[in-house]
Amino acid sequence: MAEIGSVLGGRYRLVELLGQGGMATIYRATDSQLGRDVAVKILRPEYGRDPDFVARFRAEAQAVASLSHPNIVQVHDFGTDPVGPYIVMGYVDGEDLATLVRRTGPLQPRQAARIVAESARALAAAHARGIIHRDVKPGNIMLAQDGRVEVTDFGIARAISDAQMTLPGTTLGSVHYFAPEQARGEPATEQSDIYSLGIVLFELLTGRRPYEGDSAAAIALARLSGPAPMASTLRAGIPSELEGIDRKALALDPADRFASAGAMADALEGWLAGRSAGIAGRAPALGAAGIAAGTGPATGAGLAAGAGLAAGAAAASGTVAAGVARSNPGAGVPYPEDAYANAAPPARVPPGPPVSRYDSGDDQPGPWGTSPWAWVAGLLGLAVLVIAGFLIFKLLTGSATPVSQVLVPSFVGQLLTDATTTATNDGLVLVTTQFVQSNDQPDGTIVAQDPAANTTVASGGTISVTVSTGKALVAVPTLTGLTVSAAVQALAAVGLTPGVQTVAPDPLIPAGSIISTSPAAGVQIASLSPVDYVVSSGPATPAPTPIPTPAPTPTPIPTPVPTPIPTPVPTPIPTPLPTPVPTPLPTPIPSPSPS
Repeated sequence: MAEIGSVLGGRYRLVELLGQGGMATIYRATDSQLGRDVAVKILRPEYGRDPDFVARFRAEAQAVASLSHPNIVQVHDFGTDPVGPYIVMGYVDGEDLATLVRRTGPLQPRQAARIVAESARALAAAHARGIIHRDVKPGNIMLAQDGRVEVTDFGIARAISDAQMTLPGTTLGSVHYFAPEQARGEPATEQSDIYSLGIVLFELLTGRRPYEGDSAAAIALARLSGPAPMASTLRAGIPSELEGIDRKALALDPADRFASAGAMADALEGWLAGRSAGIAGRAPALGAAGIAAGTGPATGAGLAAGAGLAAGAAAASGTVAAGVARSNPGAGVPYPEDAYANAAPPARVPPGPPVSRYDSGDDQPGPWGTSPWAWVAGLLGLAVLVIAGFLIFKLLTGSATPVSQVLVPSFVGQLLTDATTTATNDGLVLVTTQFVQSNDQPDGTIVAQDPAANTTVASGGTISVTVSTGKALVAVPTLTGLTVSAAVQALAAVGLTPGVQTVAPDPLIPAGSIISTSPAAGVQIASLSPVDYVVSSGPATPAPTPIPTPAPTPTPIPTPVPTPIPTPVPTPIPTPLPTPVPTPLPTPIPSPSPS
């Protein structure tokens, strides 16, 4: 961030910090050559490192500088600096609509219509020169102290989107105000600017945007799923024809919107002048005065004199009877009445011809010579006068009930869920106004808040916070064939870091160049993640042919020594035994034969 007192381009001395966002920081500066105050918007330094973006941004700045319209902030100069590219614009002594609505709450319908009509005239002048804004939102619409409307920041969104940059920590435009076709990734057109301006009118009338969500994706999906809600469902008392103009600008199909920003301005200026544009958004709401009068819708032309006084006082105080929503306590537009074009109060209806109390055949005089309905009318008139007097007294003296003050705690670094609980316990309302990608804070962490910590706000006040969506996803670039130094630069350019280096031979990739990466090219990974790569050592060197080793002479198998056969020991011859002499058998004596 540039320091107060530093000089850009040798002539612009920074004097005061005016605001800071995810894409740029804006300062009030003094032009030393012309001796005037200017506004200097310095983009993040990441943009200055991309020659393609710088060239496109310079071309857009030159195109916008050619615009000359009372409702467009004039571009004076463009330059580059180590702190980032910068653009020099006319200084508007006032505040943007986002700050105004945050401080005062919803605006009166005629005030909102006048501001948006002048903004539409600015868009029409730019569209005639072929310049689409692409980022129409309350923060880019300035309101000077004299009530003059000036639209700023033409061309910056175009330069960024054309350069197709994906930088960590940035949000290109505001998803809260994107047209459905932009949410689908289609190119922005004149009708896209008209849709965004319709959301601005919706917010000025109701004090809130038509789509809210926990993430940018949820908000984008919500507007693709159906039409925007009716503004009258959030804040009663919005004129039906004005709501119809807003509904036409918020049509989902671009062909159903106004044919041009000039046509939208014509419709709003016609409504301010009392001419009907033939666009109706809803049936007029019944008011207390209309019910009391026994008629239907309560309009400025249909009220009796006493009822008209009560309605006028109620509108001036921001409070309308019969269920109409109230604006923020103490809210009021800090600009003079004559700062709003055609903001004259509604013409009072002349009283009708006197009606005799005897004209009605049913309402005959009572005993005292007066119809009962005359007494009822008198009592109603007296009640209206009492209410009107009370409202005027409250308007002039302010609320007698003191508003308690709350010391704003620091929500930066807390998770959105925890911070919401803390804010509720402290009597504050936490509103997410922007989502940014951050390499330092996890998803759902608050990275900025407005008002800042330790400031005092009224109880029930709104704290705007910026929430991190975590690290940006970056596609791994194609590094094959690059040298190591070129590959490291390519990784740094997209927000990645070099990882582990490995060397391997390759027959096609020359030595010292990248063969492959892990993850592979085109894979989406978190920003600042390391990418491993393989470096070629050149073609593999073939192994030398070995000299053949002579076959070794086979070792002769040794002849085994024969085992000597042992000499058999002769078996001793056994000594023969003597042959025994046979014993003679006796001769048998014959037996005598019988005679």
